[in-house]
Amino acid sequence: MTIPKWYEFILPALQVLEDGQDHTLRSIRSGVLGRVDLTPEERVEQIPSGQERWYNRLLWALTHSYNAGLVSRPSRGIYRVSDEGQVLAAKGLPVTAAMLREYPSYLEFMNRSGRSAEASGPSVPTDEDAAAETPTDALDAALAALNRSLVAEVYSYLAHLSPDAFERLIRIFVVQLGYGANRTNEATARLTAADKGIDGIVWQDALGLDRVYLQAKRYGVENKVGGREVRGFSGALDQHRATKGIFITTSSFTSDALLVPKEVVHKTLLLIDGQRLAELMVQYGVGVQAEQTITVKKLDLDFFENI
Repeated sequence: MTIPKWYEFILPALQVLEDGQDHTLRSIRSGVLGRVDLTPEERVEQIPSGQERWYNRLLWALTHSYNAGLVSRPSRGIYRVSDEGQVLAAKGLPVTAAMLREYPSYLEFMNRSGRSAEASGPSVPTDEDAAAETPTDALDAALAALNRSLVAEVYSYLAHLSPDAFERLIRIFVVQLGYGANRTNEATARLTAADKGIDGIVWQDALGLDRVYLQAKRYGVENKVGGREVRGFSGALDQHRATKGIFITTSSFTSDALLVPKEVVHKTLLLIDGQRLAELMVQYGVGVQAEQTITVKKLDLDFFENI
């Protein structure tokens, strides 16, 4: 299943409003949620702002319904169905973006939107596939595409690091994740040669009571880390009476190696391959920097009500 498109929320919203009474957003939200089949995961899926994705699409559905004249907004946060909206709700037929363009007020809104966008880009799309995306969805998709490209770049640079440089990067990386933040010297210190199988230690608490042991391997893409190496690391953890270990590589792990964390008891063993490492580096700002900041603004209703 997938979360319905924004225009697929119009009919259930109109059905909630069909009684002709004034409804708050909370009332509409509750009513629509009872009419739309969403999985538990879809109900809690969020956009970057923290708002539920399905609810964001419902809000866009109400915005487009308002511009099509299907609903009115008699006061802040209050919605009421119009005569046109009641007719549409009574039919009970799924609403599409194309159907909205049959309403003159919506066409006028679309034309205004298109004129506003002429200076910075193409006008509002009219095909059904493009119209299925809310601006929020489009922004999310563009950001995801940029991040995928950046992850690929980071991954390619990892392969060209020397083994020593890679180990230094790993220590910086785990500190950036929040490990050993109050014990920076220890977090970046290399262990002695006697500590075979261990490349570093970081602390999860300021007192150094909870330690995480590291193993870092800079391998070529074709040279996968096998189960023998991971089991060796697991054995090294036992020698140090450690309960937590992270094995990081620029390549990937064999199927046998991936079984090891499931086999061990009384300790947690995390395996991070090159692809996942690159993703986490981008997520936590390691080896990357902000190029552009985009501020998304919204209407300040308090301003207009109190002016």
